[in-house]
Amino acid sequence: MPILLKTPLVLISDDDLVRVSRDNPGYQIEREVDGTIVVSPTHTKGGAKSAEALGQLRDYKKRVGGNMFDSNAGFAIGPGLRVYSPDASWVSQARIDALSEKNAAGFWPISPDVAIEVRSDTDTFAKTVAKIELFIARGSTYAVAIDPQTREVVERGTPPPEMQLNFDDIIDA
Repeated sequence: MPILLKTPLVLISDDDLVRVSRDNPGYQIEREVDGTIVVSPTHTKGGAKSAEALGQLRDYKKRVGGNMFDSNAGFAIGPGLRVYSPDASWVSQARIDALSEKNAAGFWPISPDVAIEVRSDTDTFAKTVAKIELFIARGSTYAVAIDPQTREVVERGTPPPEMQLNFDDIIDA
């Protein structure tokens, strides 16, 4: 079960979120719209699956450009204070280039083009699917939830041209 840390909104600035993340390596730390901090540690096997997903996005990036991000990268997908960190994500070069200098300096105020979530032992698959649906609602064009235990894969949106993810490799990593 993830740990929820609640504190008054005024104390959960972007700088505070960065500090908490830096001070607690090995944990995925996200901020909900109400300022709640969600801390979800990833077990070793889950990290391997996320790394495989990131590797597949790296291969895609090499072919078409843009950039890929691991679960340490936070995206300010709103509304409000919400900052989420997909297990693996990709953003097109056009969207990166469209960021202002100010927006490119902190948590980017965009939902990544592609967001991949691998269900961890601390979450339910329903929560994982709800998270990818939020990415789609906030602007991602393609999001995937993967449950390694049941081998279930839920896709939302449309993958970018030439992107083909090998879900079996992610699940079996």
